[in-house]
Amino acid sequence: MDLINWIMQNYQTILSIFFGVVFVASVIVRLTPTTKDDTALRSIVSFLDNFSVVKTADDKEVLERAKKHLDANPAGNA
Repeated sequence: MDLINWIMQNYQTILSIFFGVVFVASVIVRLTPTTKDDTALRSIVSFLDNFSVVKTADDKEVLERAKKHLDANPAGNA
């Protein structure tokens, strides 16, 4: 019960740290020429998609376009 209370009191900080880490990982993936890290980031995004609260057709379309973009540019070239 203490853990749940702590999470509820600190959820903004937890989310800020989490999304900051995802952002930094995304930048690193875009800067590196290898595809191994692209695959890891794609797995993380897919995992997070499973926990998404908002699941509209527009959200799914945006995610699919992002995944296609990653597939089309595996070396991180925009």
